[in-house]
Amino acid sequence: MRLVRGKLLAKLRHPGGTGYHVDLYKTAGVPPENAHDLETRFMSPLDNDAATAVQMMLRGTIPAEPRYRQAWARFLVSMLFRHRESVETLKTHIAKMWDEGTAALESVWAKHRKPTDPATFAEATTLALGNRAGPDAANMLADIIANTPAVTDIMNMFWCVADVSGASRTLLTSDRALVMPLGLADKLAYLALPISPAMVFIAAYDTRFQTVKNKSEAVRVMNMDVVRQAREFVWGTDDSQWEFVEKNIAKLADRAIITEEQKQEAIRAARGETAPA
Repeated sequence: MRLVRGKLLAKLRHPGGTGYHVDLYKTAGVPPENAHDLETRFMSPLDNDAATAVQMMLRGTIPAEPRYRQAWARFLVSMLFRHRESVETLKTHIAKMWDEGTAALESVWAKHRKPTDPATFAEATTLALGNRAGPDAANMLADIIANTPAVTDIMNMFWCVADVSGASRTLLTSDRALVMPLGLADKLAYLALPISPAMVFIAAYDTRFQTVKNKSEAVRVMNMDVVRQAREFVWGTDDSQWEFVEKNIAKLADRAIITEEQKQEAIRAARGETAPA
């Protein structure tokens, strides 16, 4: 089910034809052979180990080996950042920082440049470094996913998989499927993600989600969160919940990966107006 210009459309698709965006991680400003490095060298190895972890959980085994536990934790964190809107936000923000930083030094360049030097500092920077905005955005995205303390927090949580088979409805998923209503610093924080039409992965600091008393209610609440967070796409096993999706899709504001205040602070630092944090 897809929200197109305010109207919800339903279409039957094979699972393999969903959940991806062509060239989402393609990096501008690098040789063609390196344009997909973020995907092939970082995202794919992460996804491969995460896929092993989720298959283990679908078979009833919670991953204990650090390799797969870390991969799954990183995958969960990545879901906050690797959708189209977030990737484009990072690319635009880094490009803006480069433009602002370069512009701030143009007067210094004009004062000290030699006759044989490029006419502008922007030209000199491009000749020396190429277009750095694309690679810097890719590196920033990889660094956020790989090195955020949230990965360790999630690894140390209690993990379980809730089997809700037999509920009155099946689980839905969406382009914002990870439910995380509280920050991880909160002792009541939890993460929940549908991993099949009848199974939900849950991580929390306690065991309160280990037993599901009312499966149909659990599915209703989970679907409500997953659909209200969605921006454009919702997936289900069929279109029986079309009316529910139409009523609730995109009712919650999207989670900002970088606030306007953070953007402006970074731009001021790029201009040399403030010291970077």
